[in-house]
Amino acid sequence: MSEFEKVEATEINPEELEGAAGGRSRYPKLPKLEGFTRYQIVPGDTLYAIAKRNHTTVEALMSYNPQITDRNLIRAGAYMYIKL
Repeated sequence: MSEFEKVEATEINPEELEGAAGGRSRYPKLPKLEGFTRYQIVPGDTLYAIAKRNHTTVEALMSYNPQITDRNLIRAGAYMYIKL
C-alpha cells in the first residue's frame, strides 16, 4: 500500500476547507504530506500544463494523485499533490 493510499478521508480536517466566494470550497483540502506541496487547480489548468510548470510528467502526477482517475478531466477548485 502506497503512502497515498494510507491517507484516509477521516484525516481531512473540516476546518482546513478553504473558502471560495461566499463559503467553503466543494473540494476538501488534502492533508499535508512530507515531500509534496498541495496545489489547488485553477480554471484552464491541464495536467500537462501543471506537469510542465513543475518539471515532471502527467504520469508522475497521476501516480501520486489517485483521486485523479481521468488524465483528461480535472476540476477547478480541486486539490492535488505536486512533488517538491
